[in-house]
Amino acid sequence: MIRSAEQGPLDTFLVSAVLTVLGLRAYLQATNYPRLGGAGLHIAHVLWGGLGMVIAIGILLVFISRQSRRIAAFIGGIGFGAFIDELGKFVTADNNYFYKPTAALIYTLFIALFLIARQLRTFKKLTPEESLVNAIEYSKDLVAGRISETARDHALALLAAADQAHPLMRELREEFLAVPAVPDQPSTLGRVASAAQRVYAAIVEYKWFRRIFAGLFIVQAGTALISGIAAVLLAGAAVTGNGAARVALEQASDSGFTSWIQAVASVLGGAFALRGVIRLRSSRLRAYADFELAVLVDLLLAQPFSLLGAGFAGYVEVAFNLALLGTLRFMHEQEHQLQRT
Repeated sequence: MIRSAEQGPLDTFLVSAVLTVLGLRAYLQATNYPRLGGAGLHIAHVLWGGLGMVIAIGILLVFISRQSRRIAAFIGGIGFGAFIDELGKFVTADNNYFYKPTAALIYTLFIALFLIARQLRTFKKLTPEESLVNAIEYSKDLVAGRISETARDHALALLAAADQAHPLMRELREEFLAVPAVPDQPSTLGRVASAAQRVYAAIVEYKWFRRIFAGLFIVQAGTALISGIAAVLLAGAAVTGNGAARVALEQASDSGFTSWIQAVASVLGGAFALRGVIRLRSSRLRAYADFELAVLVDLLLAQPFSLLGAGFAGYVEVAFNLALLGTLRFMHEQEHQLQRT
């Protein structure tokens, strides 16, 4: 099977699916969960989700352009989000849409899809054959006599990675260079996103922002350190015969598997945060990498179990952690650029 070099549709699918789940939950709660139907009938939105996925598959089967793939990814993501939002109904005997662990199950599913997608992108470079096939995909734009500058640059880069001895190479390269490239025209959404990115970049550049940002991880490291010391002191008191300490230790032991996982995640995340704080003066690059690990531990290990009890309200904390992660990656890249100059 030939892999696609264009990963944008995969991102579009995941983002639209996540936003659909969150949007549906917010809308239904705001409107007090209305029913679509009557006379004993209820058209559940899982059916609309199935319709969206069927439309996406139909677009992929009928049309062959790259634009159609992006549209199909968007519609398919909406359909999948509407479908998976009703997961609680299909894992409970009483068809309970409000089954609280549903939030954790959906979250875990999306995390797994994201990790699989990331692995598919990075586990191996495109082969020369795959590079050539992807370049041919871009050549479809040549039929209309126009191709964007970005698309042409991508196509030429793919041709450079393909087998130079292939008989199609010379002709394809000449065709891409012969057709005038059209300057990229960002959409309204793209312009809004670019403006937001510029504002975000300007805020991150301020020293006060960086100090507050580092302060969050200092607090996390301090909390984990205090909790660790308190746990050691409690265990020591229990060993020496303190009755209250023994009772507290037994209660902690009986709290269940999920509580222990969250405790381990808290300690592990705090350890990464503490190491990042220690490294902050000597190497901000390494400190940011440690802070990123602390956030990832919370997102991948602690959050799925936290959502079991919190339900969809716990997604507020998830959104906050994702914002932290995005900021860290931006600051990490900025630090890389500073070291290269």
